Amino acid sequence: MRTTDMYLRSIGVHLPPVVSIETAVAEGRYPSDEMEYFRLGGAAVAGDVPAPELALRAARQAFERSGGISPRDLDLMLYADVWHQGPEGWEPHFYLQQHLVGGDVLAMELRAGCCGLFSALRLAAGYLRPGGTALLVGADNHGTPLVDRWRMIEGAVVGDAGCALLVTTDTGFAELRSVNVTVLPEAEAVNDGGVPMFPPDATVGRPLDFAARNREFRKRMLDSDGAGLMLSIQKTQIELVERTLKEAGITLDEVARVAFTHGRWDDLEHRGMNWFGLTLADTTWEYGAGIGHLGVSDQFVALDHLLAVGALAPGDYVLLVGTGAGTTMACAVLRILDIPAEYTSGGPR
Repeated sequence: MRTTDMYLRSIGVHLPPVVSIETAVAEGRYPSDEMEYFRLGGAAVAGDVPAPELALRAARQAFERSGGISPRDLDLMLYADVWHQGPEGWEPHFYLQQHLVGGDVLAMELRAGCCGLFSALRLAAGYLRPGGTALLVGADNHGTPLVDRWRMIEGAVVGDAGCALLVTTDTGFAELRSVNVTVLPEAEAVNDGGVPMFPPDATVGRPLDFAARNREFRKRMLDSDGAGLMLSIQKTQIELVERTLKEAGITLDEVARVAFTHGRWDDLEHRGMNWFGLTLADTTWEYGAGIGHLGVSDQFVALDHLLAVGALAPGDYVLLVGTGAGTTMACAVLRILDIPAEYTSGGPR
């Protein structure tokens, strides 16, 4: 989708303290024999801070950085997540309405896997009218009894974070040039592990182990047309990136940095970067390896980091690429127009 007059006004991020991989090994949480190969740094761990509170803190920072936008100015609020947010039957976006934005704004929760914030961008781009403003929030705290953040995903660890994007139709520090989200339905079973759909996992205390579920899915693929499905995933992602770049009016050579989902480096190298002629240095992998896979927030927290360390300049293009259960794939192109004061020396952080 080619977008016009869509701008990123500010980013808010709440990243909890990082527990190092060395600490996890010393505590027997992470296998020591995998340290050298996977080269991970650690995971951001929120402890007992609820995910909606992470979201609220990130949203408040986004408003503080917005240059005067008020929660009363919102036309839309979308709350994206992948893991349980609080009491069953309770809605997390209502927490932000209670403590920040009030009850008049249209608000809803999105469950679109790890591409949730991309889906929120796509919806906001179709919903906002001239003069409109949207708050897009993503938050997850995975530190619950049904998750082992250090072993749940082979070659990666899972972190916690809150991330908020203020999107407007008038002006901002970055222009959204294009955003797309697509699903490969024939791969929807990649994370089901062959377990029953009913009763749901959480209601029977079944742990979430993506490593085991992915192995089970690969076994099913080998017993059927696995090669064809893998080729379809590769072809779909390449076509999605090419279409998004074309809609943005640029080529990959014009992109300054690329942010992928925070995952294992060898998967990124063999199934991502090699397809596009990129190196790890072109991506935000190293940063992501130090904080973990954050659910819905990876690419946007990484964008905040690139701005904070001075890795981007006005005129730069940034490519954001997402993958998730479904199998869902997403892509967006941003053009940096200005570097906000909070990212420059002496500016508020």
